[in-house]
Amino acid sequence: MAYSMTQAFKFRLQNSSFFILFFILFLPHQSIEAQIISPRSSEALSPREIFIKTARSYIGTPYKLGGISRTGMDCSGLIYTAALEGLSVSLPRISQNIASYCTKVPDSAREPGDLVFFGSPSTISHIGIYLGAGSFLHSASDGSKTGVIISDLGENYWRKNYRFTGRFLDPEKINWPSPGEPSSPEQNPVPEYRTPKPFEGQIGFSLRLNGTALWDLMPGNSVIRGASFGAELSWVRDVTIYPGIGAGFNFDTRTDSFSIPLTISVSTMDGFCFYIGTQIHLISDPNLDKSPQFPGIIGLAWNSPESKVFGQNIGFYQAMEYSWFSEDSGGTGFRFSTGINLRYFL
Repeated sequence: MAYSMTQAFKFRLQNSSFFILFFILFLPHQSIEAQIISPRSSEALSPREIFIKTARSYIGTPYKLGGISRTGMDCSGLIYTAALEGLSVSLPRISQNIASYCTKVPDSAREPGDLVFFGSPSTISHIGIYLGAGSFLHSASDGSKTGVIISDLGENYWRKNYRFTGRFLDPEKINWPSPGEPSSPEQNPVPEYRTPKPFEGQIGFSLRLNGTALWDLMPGNSVIRGASFGAELSWVRDVTIYPGIGAGFNFDTRTDSFSIPLTISVSTMDGFCFYIGTQIHLISDPNLDKSPQFPGIIGLAWNSPESKVFGQNIGFYQAMEYSWFSEDSGGTGFRFSTGINLRYFL
C-alpha cells in the first residue's frame, strides 16, 4: 500500500512538473505577445493614440502666437507640431487651412484624435484635439487659463462657437476617455478649466491700425477723394460681441476737410463692425459748419481674417460711412473706405 501511494505521489509530481513547465514556457510568452499587440501598450500605439499622447505632452506650454515649440505655441501650432512630431504628418500651419484639409465628420462619428473647429460660419478662428468624454485639448490664448490645456465642449462658449469636427486620421472606431478623465461628459464638469476664448494676448484687448483710401463714384469727380488712418481698441475677453473705441485722421478733398474722428464701436467674430461718433474738423470748406456734431460720423466696416505677412497680422478693411456737415445738402458726406489693417493683441 505504501509502495502504491509512493508511486501515485511520484506520478502526480511528474504531471505537476509538466504543467508547471507548460506555464513557464508558454503562458508568459502569450502574455508578452498579447501586450505587444494590445493597442493600449506603448510598443504598439495606434496613430490616434500617438497623436494624442504627443499633444498631451505639451500640456502647460504657454501660449505664443505663431509658436510651435515648448517655449510657446498657438492653437494651430499645437496641432501642427503633434502631427509632425508624433506621426511625421505635415499639416497646414493655419487653422483655416487645416479645416479645409480635413474631412468633415458627423458629431456622432467623432473619435478621439479628430479635430474640433470653432469660429464664425465663415471663419475658423480656433482648433483643438478631441480627447473623448466631451473634452478637447487646445492652446488657449485668453481667459483664466492660457496655454495648452483641456476644456469641455459642453461649456457655454465652446458650445455656441463650435462649428464642426474634421478628420485627417483613419477612423479606428474607438471610444475611450483620455487617461485620468471620467467616461461620460455628465461626470466631466472640468471645473479647473474655465472657458478661455480663442484670442491672442494677455490683457484682453485687440488693437487694429488701418490705412485706407477714401473714395466714391460721384459723376464728374475723381474716384479717390482722400485718405484715412485710424486705430480701434476693442475688448475681446469673455464676450462674443466686442465693444471698442476708435480715433484717427481723415483727409477729404470733397469737403476740403482734415478731421479727427472719435468713435465708439461694436464688432463681431465675423469681422463686422458698426461705429458711430463725432469729428473734430481742424480744416474744412469755409461754406461748411465745422463745429462738432453727434452723430458726426456713422459707418459699417468689415475686417477680413488676418494673414501673417513679415511677422505681422495683416487683413483687408472695407467700410462705408457718412460724414456729416450741417450745411451739406449735396450728399458729399457718403463715402467708401478701402485699405488694410494690422492687428495686435494686448
